[in-house]
Amino acid sequence: MGYIPKIILPPTPSAADLLRTYKLPALRRFAQNFLLDPRATSKFVACAGNIENKFVIEVGPGPGGITRKLFEHGAGKVAAIEKDIRLFPALQTLANAVDSRLRLYLGDILDFTIESVIPEEITNQHGSWESDESSSSSPIHLVGNLPFNIAIPLLIRWLKQVSTQSGPFSYGYRIPITICMQEAVAGRIVSDALLHQRGRLSIIFQNWFDCRIKHVFSGRAFVPAANVNVAVMQLIPLKRPTVDVTFDLLDKVTRAAFHTRNKKMSITMASLFPEETREENTKELLGRAHLKSDTMCLALSVEEFGQLAQIYADIISRPRPIHEQLDRKINTEELTFKLGETYVRTEKKDKKKKSKIDWDD
Repeated sequence: MGYIPKIILPPTPSAADLLRTYKLPALRRFAQNFLLDPRATSKFVACAGNIENKFVIEVGPGPGGITRKLFEHGAGKVAAIEKDIRLFPALQTLANAVDSRLRLYLGDILDFTIESVIPEEITNQHGSWESDESSSSSPIHLVGNLPFNIAIPLLIRWLKQVSTQSGPFSYGYRIPITICMQEAVAGRIVSDALLHQRGRLSIIFQNWFDCRIKHVFSGRAFVPAANVNVAVMQLIPLKRPTVDVTFDLLDKVTRAAFHTRNKKMSITMASLFPEETREENTKELLGRAHLKSDTMCLALSVEEFGQLAQIYADIISRPRPIHEQLDRKINTEELTFKLGETYVRTEKKDKKKKSKIDWDD
């Protein structure tokens, strides 16, 4: 994408004015909390870093308060994905002021294929994921003031794509993500070991992202006012994950560990294994990870959880002895075997019940 200088937008109604003009109240069913104050929207865009001449994908633009500031901070082009069709007249007013640099898309971001809006001039130029400048030089930025109820599901989706370098992350760029979310949730993501906020989200996000809280807004900065403080969270994919493990494995182990977070690891990890080998496998898992049975999950680092996931994968990949594979409820009379041979289930013989006539005979 060629260099596009910063522009001074022609006089247009503010986002707040557009809401009043088109009579667009925030709807509860969309969990909408608009960020309208120009100083607040400017602060949010500043948290995204250098977006000059970049292609920005904005999720949930609302009436366009943040969108306007993106252009004022030098964004080259913006793709805005909005679910509420009522807001399109307000957004179209801004689109007319910036010519073809703003593209509007109607859709639910949880079902939307984000990579479909990225221009060909970017997709044809593959970056180097492990380059030191891959994130700062990324031509793509993801930003959004998300409804609180979809922030984590959407981030988990992007996390899975980062772990496999698929979707919008398949072009070799470590795309920075800057979004609004509840401060308490953001605190769980960035929490360190031994802190009470530490949980599954801390482990899985920190394994693949550099996670930072860039700013915290009071809930009163939003329209309507939010009942909680709102954090601006920035997530930048790491060159390499802290531990090389699949998302599904790490997610499974951390779910088990934090399901009963106040119990010992010897208890929580036992739920990962079948009952007949539970004690033996749990002891092996903790032993190979050099963890004591009374260790608490809050004390473990990302690296230690990653190691647990790798060892767990090794244990469950081993073929189980034949006597463990047999259904414990099988009637022993239905099995025939000889010493040194594999158990073989004999076919059941159909026993036809005699009718009254047969008995009379």
